[in-house]
Amino acid sequence: MSSQKVQLADDSSFAHLLENGGHFESPAQRKDLQDTVEKSTAHDTIEDEIQESSTRTQKLQAPKIRVRATVSQFQELLTPIPIDRLPTEILVEIFLILRDTSKEYTTTITQGVWPLTYVSHKWRSTTVSLPMLWSYISIGEIEEPAKDQLQLLKTALARSSSHPLHLEASFSSYVPSEPDSDTSLSVGSQATNSIPFWPSESQLSSAMMRAVVQHSDQWVTAHIDIVYADCLRPIYRRLSSLEKLTFWGDSYGNSFLFSVAPKLRDVEIRNVNSSMFQLPWKQFVRFHESLYYFNDDPLFHYLQILRNYPQLEDFGDDYDGEHEQVSHQSVTHDKLKAFSCTDFRLIRCLTLPSLRNLHLRAHSISFPAREQVPAAHELLNRSRCTSSLRVLHLESVLLDRSVFDLLEFTKGLAELNFTFGQWETSKNAFMKHLINRMSVGHKSQESGKQVLIPRLESFTINIRKSYLYDTSICENQFIDEKYVDMVEGRWNNSGNGVSRLRVVKFESNISTKLSAFTDRCIQRMKKMRDEGLTMYIAARTCEDSREDTQIYVNY
Repeated sequence: MSSQKVQLADDSSFAHLLENGGHFESPAQRKDLQDTVEKSTAHDTIEDEIQESSTRTQKLQAPKIRVRATVSQFQELLTPIPIDRLPTEILVEIFLILRDTSKEYTTTITQGVWPLTYVSHKWRSTTVSLPMLWSYISIGEIEEPAKDQLQLLKTALARSSSHPLHLEASFSSYVPSEPDSDTSLSVGSQATNSIPFWPSESQLSSAMMRAVVQHSDQWVTAHIDIVYADCLRPIYRRLSSLEKLTFWGDSYGNSFLFSVAPKLRDVEIRNVNSSMFQLPWKQFVRFHESLYYFNDDPLFHYLQILRNYPQLEDFGDDYDGEHEQVSHQSVTHDKLKAFSCTDFRLIRCLTLPSLRNLHLRAHSISFPAREQVPAAHELLNRSRCTSSLRVLHLESVLLDRSVFDLLEFTKGLAELNFTFGQWETSKNAFMKHLINRMSVGHKSQESGKQVLIPRLESFTINIRKSYLYDTSICENQFIDEKYVDMVEGRWNNSGNGVSRLRVVKFESNISTKLSAFTDRCIQRMKKMRDEGLTMYIAARTCEDSREDTQIYVNY
């Protein structure tokens, strides 16, 4: 035992005794010395055990420390969710895609971009800080007024800051230009321009329109559907940014609304004659008009527009032009590239040498409908633009020999689009013959005619409801093996001068049976899609619009 350890008892007489030879005076002293030695020995044992325990603990802790180090290295990859690992710039691009594809109302908390603000703190801070994300404002008919709808709209407008706005406002019922007379006296109203705690549909619609009208100088595009346009009067001379306008409303007392809009180039007016409006016509590059009710024949009005405004590049009319009077006027328009028309009389009055895109639409299978395609054939021949025509859309036209004559004449056509109504009973026979003529390697028995439309790259077919309450089922027989053969032949171009197809689509928004479209057809189409062909084959399976459309082949 070392003297250092004995010093633990240096305050006792034992240390003195040891230093002087270890002579003890009594047994009691010997006993005390023995106890002291035993205590010192026990202290050495405890320290050894502590040291050993510490060593074992360190050995046990080593794997745990290594695991923690590994977790720390990969923590960002493991928590909280994978999408949060994306850089903010990529996340913003995803949010903008959602904004562009979302058609829901801004005034519904569960739709549009609103849900993005509830996922995480990062998502909320990102969305709130992006004015462009809140720049698409959509408001509409109010079925169940709620007190928070106006606040949601105001919040979205506030978050958009001074960013350019894209507005879509659709109200089929009356929207007053001023608050109801009793609004300021209602419970919950604090000022004249506020609304009650539980507003009526009219009060809430009016309040929302007043909110967006205050930002009219930020409108870049505006799609407005409103019965009475009195509530829009404050926008007069406050449309400094407006470039594109679609308007469906009344003109009574509001003809001046859009007369001052220095950037307005693209205009579409529905359900009211444009002659009732004061418009900056000399600015327009695109003008389309749809008339459902009219007293005077609009033919001469459209001829006047085309004659007086040579800067137009895209013009369209949509009305049932079953009038006996035929105009003998003739107008040549050198810059018009896109033309949409329902009146064969207007077609026969025009010469359009720069035409590239032609849309023919018929409202009914009647005598005027029979004249449309022949009139278009004459237009192309007269304008000497048959070889330069790139896009042809035929909607509800009479399907007869004249259509084949037109297609044989337009060899430079790159895009062909058919739209049928479900009442069109001849479409199956017509389309079967057309598909046969379009097949690579086909050679018609009559006059040795070659494959039809050799430069075609996009082939689209749509079937639409003819009448609102029509519940008939459309039987489709031309989407079959022959159709797939045609697509496959033009996709795998044999080098015989036929262009390769790039887009193939068929879609029906009414109940349609694709009885000839077998599983084998679907697999062949999917194979071409996987190789790069843009393809979409879809049809509704029943008349209930709540049922999902069956998609046979998707992009």
